[in-house]
Amino acid sequence: MSKECQKLPSLKDLAPEDRPQERLERLGPSPLTDRELLAMLVRSGNAKMDVLAIADELIKQAGSLAGLLRWDVSDFQRIKGIGKVKALQLSTQVEIAKRM
Repeated sequence: MSKECQKLPSLKDLAPEDRPQERLERLGPSPLTDRELLAMLVRSGNAKMDVLAIADELIKQAGSLAGLLRWDVSDFQRIKGIGKVKALQLSTQVEIAKRM
């Protein structure tokens, strides 16, 4: 099955110890996938999309995690589940990454 066709597990499908926050706490940031790292920044989902689904959508729309470096507040706000405050936070984190 191709990578695009594979459905990634949702947060509720994961065992508690396999969720991003728990993996981060146990293993540190290096072993986490791009979607898990991004989910940690997004922090929460909504009734229709969990935080991992939002992270997946961000990566899909940007083309990659690095693609988010070209995004601004309005780009983040186009994603369902990302409101004004979260878009501002993410654009701030992108700017910090650029400056580093």
